[in-house]
Amino acid sequence: MGNAFVPTGFPTNVVTHTVGNFVITNENFGLCFTGAFNGLTTGTVTIVVNTSTGSGVFFGQNTFTGTVTTSSGTSSGTILVPFSASFSNGQFSGPYTLYGGTGGIANLHGFGTIQGSLTTFVGTYTATFFKE
Repeated sequence: MGNAFVPTGFPTNVVTHTVGNFVITNENFGLCFTGAFNGLTTGTVTIVVNTSTGSGVFFGQNTFTGTVTTSSGTSSGTILVPFSASFSNGQFSGPYTLYGGTGGIANLHGFGTIQGSLTTFVGTYTATFFKE
């Protein structure tokens, strides 16, 4: 299956505002990751949609808890993952970074990309790791 993610449920604490032609939504979410990351994330996201075009951006941060497999092996812990993406035509893509790990991934840093379906939030990711 490779590097993939799926939602763990529906978003919570959803708050939406409209400003002109823009809809701004803040919400909490959870994702289940498989592949290089094997575990769960919880986080917050802000979504900005241009109602004239249907395109937009989102950004936020999540906390991943689980195992991470790198070329050095597999380790467990928790790490912070800020992300952003742009979307149009029902698809999103964008970058993320890794920092602030604990446990066996305390010295892990890295980056990658996320991409997937805006309607289901099912997607895939790339991952590049390095240690301090």
